[in-house]
Amino acid sequence: MTKAKKNSHESNINRELQKVANSGKILIGARETVKALEGNEAKLVIYASNCPKELKADFRERCNGTNALIYEYPANSAELGLACGKPFTIASLCVVDVGGSEILRLLPSITHSKK
Repeated sequence: MTKAKKNSHESNINRELQKVANSGKILIGARETVKALEGNEAKLVIYASNCPKELKADFRERCNGTNALIYEYPANSAELGLACGKPFTIASLCVVDVGGSEILRLLPSITHSKK
């Protein structure tokens, strides 16, 4: 992927994250994400590139057997927080309701496999 295409893709994801944060429902943090996965509420799990490896592995394992997609955000937790319009870092979040966003349509081709 060229750098320009990568930047365009990142800006599309950021735009859709803003829409989800404003018109949908996101749960922020590992504990909230795990609860949503256990309750089969999560549609999408997003974690920052600097999220601890143990959490990444736990999310992947918990996504098995569910319809939830999992996506590694290409930047760190500070940038993920900013992308969601929050003034703090976010290592992980899950989307429960997409609201007016097209994020689920945008991400399937680039999400990680749930293996």
